[in-house]
Amino acid sequence: MTSMLLRCFAFFRFTLSLCALLYLAPAYASDVDAELEQALDNYVQLGQSDEKAANAMLVKLWQNNETNSAVKSWARLASYMASNNFDAEHPEKKQAFLQLMLKKAETTENSDALAEIYGTEIHALLFERKINDAIIKADKLQFYLERASDPRIRYFYNNLLGYLFRQDSQYSRALEHYIEALDAVAETDNEATVRRRTVLNVAIAHVHAELKNWPQAKEQAKITLDDAIKYGFKSFAIDMYILQGYIAGYQKQFDDAVQINKLGAAYAEEQGDELAVLTFENNLASSYIELGRFDVAKAIFLQALERAERLKDEYSVELIKFNLAYIQVVQGEHQAGLAQMKAGMKYFSEKDSKAQFEPNYEWLAKAYAAAGMYKEQAETLLEQMALQEEIRANERETRLNELQNRYDTKAKVQQITILEQENGLKAQLLENQQLQQKLTMLFVLLMLFAAISLFQLYRKVRQSNRKLYETNKQLAFQSQRDPLTGLYNRRALQQHMQLRALKRREQDEKVHLTGLLLLDIDFFKRINDHYGHAAGDAVLIEIAQRLQAVCREQDIVVRWGGEEVLVLLDKIVPGQVDGFISRIMHAIADTPVTYEQHHIAVSASGGFIHLPFAGISEDKLDWEKVMQIVDMALYLSKAHGRNQVCLINDLKVPFEQAEALLYTDLTGAIRDGMLDVKTISGPGGPVS
Repeated sequence: MTSMLLRCFAFFRFTLSLCALLYLAPAYASDVDAELEQALDNYVQLGQSDEKAANAMLVKLWQNNETNSAVKSWARLASYMASNNFDAEHPEKKQAFLQLMLKKAETTENSDALAEIYGTEIHALLFERKINDAIIKADKLQFYLERASDPRIRYFYNNLLGYLFRQDSQYSRALEHYIEALDAVAETDNEATVRRRTVLNVAIAHVHAELKNWPQAKEQAKITLDDAIKYGFKSFAIDMYILQGYIAGYQKQFDDAVQINKLGAAYAEEQGDELAVLTFENNLASSYIELGRFDVAKAIFLQALERAERLKDEYSVELIKFNLAYIQVVQGEHQAGLAQMKAGMKYFSEKDSKAQFEPNYEWLAKAYAAAGMYKEQAETLLEQMALQEEIRANERETRLNELQNRYDTKAKVQQITILEQENGLKAQLLENQQLQQKLTMLFVLLMLFAAISLFQLYRKVRQSNRKLYETNKQLAFQSQRDPLTGLYNRRALQQHMQLRALKRREQDEKVHLTGLLLLDIDFFKRINDHYGHAAGDAVLIEIAQRLQAVCREQDIVVRWGGEEVLVLLDKIVPGQVDGFISRIMHAIADTPVTYEQHHIAVSASGGFIHLPFAGISEDKLDWEKVMQIVDMALYLSKAHGRNQVCLINDLKVPFEQAEALLYTDLTGAIRDGMLDVKTISGPGGPVS
């Protein structure tokens, strides 16, 4: 039964505490205490067998190293101390360690240490389920992760960001961070390497399942299950059995679901995990119900009921009784079965969220149909529809509130910055006023020097005003430009798009097509790692200059973030797009970037789309939604070879049919033939 399968899916046990066991790694930076690093490795290993002894060891390490000057090792130790207090009775201890770490961040430029510090802060927010606060701080952590050298840090905190964006339904960003974490794991070869890779494979399998990419989810789950069994990762193996059963059930492949749940139950039985066995029994019996084999399902449910009562699992007991009652109705015991199902509905309405409770209506309606009570069936389905609409409305309101909270927080940060600037200007004006007062006093006391004093005052005021004018010009320029490349920044783009929207309304939507080309420099991290971050900055500056040279005067080139650049092509003619993008790809890749006698080969991958897209009104599909699509197009270019641009040209189906996939699963939309897609490769074709 679908409702029960969804509940059982919650059994997957991906937790941050599990990931914390994977901290083992060698030291890399100069700000490292090798003896302390070895002691921390020993602490992690001890924690897997004797948690109490490990905690005592950690406290002693802190007492001996509280003032250790090796900032990277100190940050790792402080992170463990903070994490150990996430669920403590006295939360002020956790907060004290976090404040201590943030204060340390003000005194160091070590990227590994800063990633550890800001990553621990986000870890704490996730533990408290403060998703919005964590999302707002994610960019800072990502900035230092891109510059970190330690694979342990890049693995753990990219994994953490993947988990964060997965909770926020930003699956594209989640996958990017999981891939970064996999790259970091590939750089290690120690006792934690295999377990880390399995953790990430589990996470990626779940992302595909949540996106309903069933072929990818099924393949990833099988690979991960084989590895988990091979290396003895029992909990991961159980999770993957459950995931495989869930996928088969969702695809209506109930015979496959039966076989998978039987294998999972046998494996869980071998491991002595009775809760897992109970889950497999519930799922197995539910699959038999879908196959119409009610006697077999009933026998398994009765066995599961006995287990649930022995384990004192009240929720599972009520769920099994609900399922048994459905079988009673189907087998002709209408009155008794419906009475038990109604009792179950009352229980679940009190215990579950509305979203969890809603699918139960479907089975009650089926039971009424089996009993020939079609009026009651119709009433039940109407109640379900009303609840579904209420859930959708609540989800929309919750999402809007989350976005508003994020906006308010960022607005407050910007307001503080503006106030600081205003205070600086007021201080300058106050200094001018004080100077004027002094000169006035001199005028009264020294009449003979009045002309000279006034002349001096005039010059100083004029210089001050000139300085104030220059300061305002610099502030205005800096607010619109990226300081490294001189390209426009996101704020400038936002203002441009607001003006564009105003123009569109004034002209009654009769505006020319605008092209959005999002580019990402290939293997940029490899450039940083091999030649240094100064070389990476030189590459960004050179690419920015090449793009400005090849673009037209009316086009806008924006630094979108990190190594990403957005080119806004104003009044673009569709027939000229291919040639224009080809020129851009050649401008980037034809000539290597020269830095300190090094010739650095550079290429880029990208995604392209028109605005408005496919003739759809921008009131329905505005530029920010289109950017979500072009971001996924960029990801497809990366995933299929790099040094190429994926062009999303047009829709082949009505927008309403493709809308859901456009925002979440571009690959699925392309596979289903919904989009007109084209790829333009750079010089030499795709690179690996």
